[in-house]
Amino acid sequence: MAATRKSKKNNPATLPGFWKSIKELAPVYLEKYPKVAKKQKELMEIFLDEVNSSQIPSLVYENFILPYFREKEMKISFAGEEKGVLGKWSVKISSEQNILKIDPIGLYMFADEFAKAAEKAKKAEKDGNFLKLRLFSFHKELLKLPEQYLLFLAVLKEVAIHSQIYAVDSKGAFSNNEAAEYFSLLWALKQFEDFYLKVQIRNLRSDYGFIWHEGEWIDASR
Repeated sequence: MAATRKSKKNNPATLPGFWKSIKELAPVYLEKYPKVAKKQKELMEIFLDEVNSSQIPSLVYENFILPYFREKEMKISFAGEEKGVLGKWSVKISSEQNILKIDPIGLYMFADEFAKAAEKAKKAEKDGNFLKLRLFSFHKELLKLPEQYLLFLAVLKEVAIHSQIYAVDSKGAFSNNEAAEYFSLLWALKQFEDFYLKVQIRNLRSDYGFIWHEGEWIDASR
């Protein structure tokens, strides 16, 4: 009977399979939510079971959580709908419960924001909104990276927001939503670049033609 619990198309235990599964399950789930068919809910449960029993939670914990939360071991859990809430967050940290939850639907919506970045950047530029233009331009540049890396960026971004560890050298980082989003994601990228260099022994920016110089994005009002 255990074999019936396995996904047929993709293997969520691998990062590419994880993202393929999300891209197949999430759109259908969101389209029907909250009246999601029983079969679709079962497919989501199978997916969550497979991911949680894979090496992905350990990969996330050891490389992107442990360096910043060393006092107590934190559990990594891929979770679905919670108290009628779905997709409102991609990653959530609870220091009281020592758990980091990742919502695959929220992660899909997080990635979708990047896909819409080019259009949003044009509107922000037309409106003269510097903070939004900077954020969406950054999102657009991040699209050059393989989509499976967005999981790690989402986790690191939440670490930054939860601990406010980037505020020391980012004046006004929490002044508004766009600034907080930008600086937390910028910090996340820097941490992931260090990880990539250590593991791949290569430069992330060179490998994917990623170009972003923070110094070029000083607030125009200054």
